[in-house]
Amino acid sequence: PPLRERKEDIPFLAEYFLSKAAEKGSPKKTLTKRALEKLYDYPFPGNVRELQNEMERVVVLSGAETKLTADMLSPKMRE
Repeated sequence: PPLRERKEDIPFLAEYFLSKAAEKGSPKKTLTKRALEKLYDYPFPGNVRELQNEMERVVVLSGAETKLTADMLSPKMRE
């Protein structure tokens, strides 16, 4: 089933994708509560791959920051 029908999986999948990014040399990063709420609110017209791409994007753009805030998410996820 698509991710929009399995919202309860979002925190686990996001954590998994963030930990995969940490294996590539990036410091361990975590989502703030507000950022996680924004992910829950997003309708995910795509699939899990869309969440994976967003987590990779945020990790790259966050630099040395370890707390990933809602402001760091792409504009489509924040709206």
